Amino acid sequence: MKKKLWIPLLVSALTLMSLTANADYAKWTDPTHSFKADHTIYTSVVNTDVLSEKMAPEGRSFQVIFNQKAAEVKGLKIITAPLQGAIAVLPGNSTDDASAAAPSDEVSTSAVRIPQAAVDAKTDLYAVPTVTRCEKLVSVVPAHTEWTTKEIHETVRDKNGYKDVVHKIPFPEQIPEKQYVTMYLTVRFDVYSMKTGALVFTSEDARDRLDDSNFNGLFTRIVERFFKILKSEIN
Repeated sequence: MKKKLWIPLLVSALTLMSLTANADYAKWTDPTHSFKADHTIYTSVVNTDVLSEKMAPEGRSFQVIFNQKAAEVKGLKIITAPLQGAIAVLPGNSTDDASAAAPSDEVSTSAVRIPQAAVDAKTDLYAVPTVTRCEKLVSVVPAHTEWTTKEIHETVRDKNGYKDVVHKIPFPEQIPEKQYVTMYLTVRFDVYSMKTGALVFTSEDARDRLDDSNFNGLFTRIVERFFKILKSEIN
């Protein structure tokens, strides 16, 4: 009976250990939009409104990483906006409608608020990165007993002479309580046509990792994938 009690706990621990890194990715592209003529992209600041005051430093790091990765993209002109400026209003979808438009392919007619600087720069696309989830959750595996085997070696003598015999004896091992911290980060990217203001591309990258550090590594990989996929659409 004692043997059976620790099995679910061990399974939970193994499940947690297997979640070292996971990623879910989804995207939507307007089939009527031709990206071939799009060569210049204006990006807004990274929207980190979802972050708590305690996690404000993460938001500042995200902006630095995003600008660095934008500068590394070859073949496209990407203008990053460190500060919010004057707003121009174009017809099309708003960022609030992006997640709804992606799965259904339905286009809203609400206005898009685009910085005047993007209009003045005569860019082709306007991109809005938004952090929609950034948190750490703690999972606890309670203290429990795990049964292992202990080998006892013995030398015995029979009619054929001496030989080694190994006896395997069940041995209980006390495992202390352990906590696992899982990091969750989700970022959505909405890209609009500067000619029409319509949403033409949106993606969502959700990642988690069994760790208790900052989110820079996860965010870096998310941004790299965004620019890689958007560039493939354009090229």
